[in-house]
Amino acid sequence: MITRDSDALIDSIFPGIHGPTPPPNYFLERSILAARNGNVDGLNDNILNRMSGERRTFISADKI
Repeated sequence: MITRDSDALIDSIFPGIHGPTPPPNYFLERSILAARNGNVDGLNDNILNRMSGERRTFISADKI
């Protein structure tokens, strides 16, 4: 799908994202490709704001 309307794109790729927290496999077959990280950051914020529930941040480590 090619569009300049990010809301329509998100609604098309992630239907029902407004409801209860989707199961982990919900995201396995869905992705939005973007050429620039700035675009990705904005899309991620928009998608996360549509999800219900409390936001949590998980910190990762590159070494054990």
